[in-house]
Amino acid sequence: MTGKLNDILPTPVDDATEGAILELLQRKMTGACLIAVRLLHAAERRFGPEACELIADLMAEQAQAQPRADAGEPEADLHTFCDSLERGCVGSHLWERITDEPGRIGYRFTRCMWAEAFRQRGEPELGYVLCAGDEPAVKAYNPALTFERTRTLMCG
Repeated sequence: MTGKLNDILPTPVDDATEGAILELLQRKMTGACLIAVRLLHAAERRFGPEACELIADLMAEQAQAQPRADAGEPEADLHTFCDSLERGCVGSHLWERITDEPGRIGYRFTRCMWAEAFRQRGEPELGYVLCAGDEPAVKAYNPALTFERTRTLMCG
């Protein structure tokens, strides 16, 4: 899987149709990003720097996610988690799976519409809240799994 819509569609679409769908998705994501940025700025005007601290606190709360009760064997859960991740990223992200071993999967992401939207608005730190949830999500899925990221598109 690469992130192309045809990776998951039951009937393939042509490039023009895929482009139209992705343009709509990008407009919706950009709109959501604009709302988040406006909310942050309004909170900063009203509450000062404490608004940014609140976001940092929310990120820390994500790290406290409860593991799911039915966690299974780590290698199987790793592959199930990554398959679900890929399906959830189709359309908004482009990537290459560069490592695919029984106990280790690695990716190189080359596009993230969230990063594009938040960076265009000059708020990659706010957008990073989305990225910061990746490790806690992995740990909540199965505490025996580990997560390592070398860099993000959100941070350049």
